[in-house]
Amino acid sequence: MLRSFAKEVYGKGFILAMRALPIIIPVLLILHTNSTASTMNGQPTPPDSIKKYRKF
Repeated sequence: MLRSFAKEVYGKGFILAMRALPIIIPVLLILHTNSTASTMNGQPTPPDSIKKYRKF
């Protein structure tokens, strides 16, 4: 009984994580890009190649 419940919860959690992955990855990429190309990190102007990741 408990084992089948755990399998069901694990399966639903895995499906939820796979559905959230296309949302989470671009957000993390934008956050990382914005934090890397900042004046505090010694890069006053962002490179031109960064604009394809920034949507704003």
